[in-house]
Amino acid sequence: MNYNPKTELVRNLDGFSPPRRSIKWRLTGMVISLVLVVWMIVYFGKQGERPTQEVERKQAQAMSKEGAGDDDSLYRDMIFLKQVQRADAPDVMLKALDGQNHSLTQHAGKLVLVNFWATWCQPCIREMPSMERLYAKYKPRGLEIVAISLDQGNEDDVREFVAKLKLTFPIVLDPEHKAKALYKVRGLPTTYLLDRQGQVVGYGVGPREWDSEAAFALVGHLLDEKS
Repeated sequence: MNYNPKTELVRNLDGFSPPRRSIKWRLTGMVISLVLVVWMIVYFGKQGERPTQEVERKQAQAMSKEGAGDDDSLYRDMIFLKQVQRADAPDVMLKALDGQNHSLTQHAGKLVLVNFWATWCQPCIREMPSMERLYAKYKPRGLEIVAISLDQGNEDDVREFVAKLKLTFPIVLDPEHKAKALYKVRGLPTTYLLDRQGQVVGYGVGPREWDSEAAFALVGHLLDEKS
């Protein structure tokens, strides 16, 4: 058999280049495999997510039922954290500006707004006048406000502040921050609301407009609660 260089070259090239039909089927197989892989990832991924989503949904429903109440929106409007399980508020004995000892228990039977503040706190300064207007409106119905000053300087600074803003609700002094520690105050102003039984119903950090319709609605609702 004679050696033909052209024939040998074609034979070698055929070894490196598969027939067109083989390439077509290989590409088809690769596409089908890729589609199957993608489908399996999506399908089993969803299957794996379903139990978790179902659990989260049930937990959310349970929490919603546990904390649900007709007054939830009243707390939300005031950006107040509602206490679902009410607990007795820590009592404190502090000196008032008139020199007399003052405790929260002496206001039993009233709705008490406890406000932690300081004369150097700018948000507190903006908030105080609205608290005075709230006090004037709801004091006859049983609201009491106790403003706990965390100032550690001269008492005269607090007296001057109170006189300037013409505040009429009780002001007590906590220079050693005993009450601050009991109530775990982290920022000023911080406000707690105590029901007529002396239990914490909610609290919030930061200034609020206490002469707003939202504040009137929440305070009026709590004053109307049955003992």
